[in-house]
Amino acid sequence: MSEATRGHLDDRSPETVRVVRALRSYANESELYVGAAGREAAMHRTDLSGLALVMDRGLQGEHPTPGQLSAALQLSAPATSAMLDRLERLGHVTRSPHPTDRRSVVVEITDHALEVGGAMFGRLAAHLAPVLAGHTDEELALVAQVLEEVGAATRAAREEVSGRG
Repeated sequence: MSEATRGHLDDRSPETVRVVRALRSYANESELYVGAAGREAAMHRTDLSGLALVMDRGLQGEHPTPGQLSAALQLSAPATSAMLDRLERLGHVTRSPHPTDRRSVVVEITDHALEVGGAMFGRLAAHLAPVLAGHTDEELALVAQVLEEVGAATRAAREEVSGRG
């Protein structure tokens, strides 16, 4: 650990250090769960990330193009195409003509993918539900706010590392 990093940690309160450690533990456990669930469904980690992105965009009323997926997932065009081929073969996504750009297609999630995802993450939801139910709406609002801010800070750090920041 560098002196600069160590200094940042030394200046933090015990509760701040506890939060950072809890976030690190959560991130690790989350990755391990997604890996295990992906193996159970015979899907690559990249496939799961792509599928989550297509689903999230779909819930916002958007249908991403392969190019948008490439950029968001930081994948090459061939890697994105291979991922979409796998997802389409498994019945998780469809590709259809772009409504305004004849040269492009949009990617949409299928009902089958939603069913598989529900089964894949239902176990996790069953374990999370009592944890969340044990807190007030005010506590959950604060946790949500902190996690949203942590997500934004992590994105900014990733962009800095990627040379985009």
